[in-house]
Amino acid sequence: MPDSTTATSPWPTRKWWAMFVTALAAFLVNWIQAGELNREILIALVGLGAQAAITYLVPNDSTPGGVPLKRK
Repeated sequence: MPDSTTATSPWPTRKWWAMFVTALAAFLVNWIQAGELNREILIALVGLGAQAAITYLVPNDSTPGGVPLKRK
């Protein structure tokens, strides 16, 4: 059985969720301000999806909290 401190999960990290919720909130505010689903809102939606995918695909370092170690 793998050690829970070293096993990786396919689920997004808390940092990913924080990014996604923030970007989604900005997208929704933009949509509310526009008052309709138009080309600019769809472009923002594509940006939100790209940001979420890129953030998910770039791995964290395998250090505590995924933070790179300080170089001397």
